[in-house]
Amino acid sequence: MSGPAIFDRPPLGAGRDRGWFIAIGCALLLLGAAGLFMVTTLTLVSTLWFGILLIVAGAVEIVEALGRPEASEALSSRIGRFLAGLIYLLGGLAAVFRPLEASFALTLVLGATLIASGVARAVWAFAYEVRTSRAAVILFAVLSVLLGAAIIAKWPYSGLWAIGLSVSCDLLSTGLSWLGVGLFGEAQTSPAISR
Repeated sequence: MSGPAIFDRPPLGAGRDRGWFIAIGCALLLLGAAGLFMVTTLTLVSTLWFGILLIVAGAVEIVEALGRPEASEALSSRIGRFLAGLIYLLGGLAAVFRPLEASFALTLVLGATLIASGVARAVWAFAYEVRTSRAAVILFAVLSVLLGAAIIAKWPYSGLWAIGLSVSCDLLSTGLSWLGVGLFGEAQTSPAISR
């Protein structure tokens, strides 16, 4: 017969780790709050970062496509990967050199994605048996559609704030999570049960 599980380390948020979780949570909350006051700057910085990531991904894809020996892969496959890398590279360069225009495009994609995601979740909630509350799934689906529609309705002006606001809200929610673990995590370890 198996006994209770015994862990060598204290549970998450316990003991000396608690201070780190609180510190990380507070730092993320401060960054998220600061981001709320400069959403346009945060939008442009996020777009620049996205552009840099695309440039690196495109360059790696191009180098990998050109660097393979010809015998190991069909030429058409290598050309396809080269073209994909070139598209990434060009998109990244456009985002880096024209971040404002790129943020408009990304915001439009964000709004359309939120609408599509909400519709898909609503259809899924109606089509399949939901283990959790069907009403909650539908509510979040409707909220997603409304948020996406609001972003698109205010486009192109929403291109100035939507991405920055999303990043700020993500920082705030992550900060609250870490802070919650630090403040409300189990403070004591369970004593080891001897046989």
